[in-house]
Amino acid sequence: MAFLQTLQSSLLRYNSPVKSNRDEYFSCARDLVLAQFQLADQELTQRLWQHVADRNLDVDRIIHLMYRCRFHDDDETLKEADDAFIAHGRQQTSHASDMTVGVFEHC
Repeated sequence: MAFLQTLQSSLLRYNSPVKSNRDEYFSCARDLVLAQFQLADQELTQRLWQHVADRNLDVDRIIHLMYRCRFHDDDETLKEADDAFIAHGRQQTSHASDMTVGVFEHC
């Protein structure tokens, strides 16, 4: 019985890696907006961008969240901006694969 309760509580607390990943992007974007735009703290901004690089996060995605979202404290607007970025990225990837050129096709 104790095992079943432990299993149920573990399943109820499961966090999706996608959500966790998205939360990390949101947190980085919020921190960078605060440091770069509100505090104008160059040293803190550099450290935060270094954190982004160390975590191997997509810089374009963070920049998109910083500049395309007006309310960085609202998860829903960040999610909408992030979904738009991801959808746009998938479109570009599919178009790029359609436009591959062979070695002599450009001649």
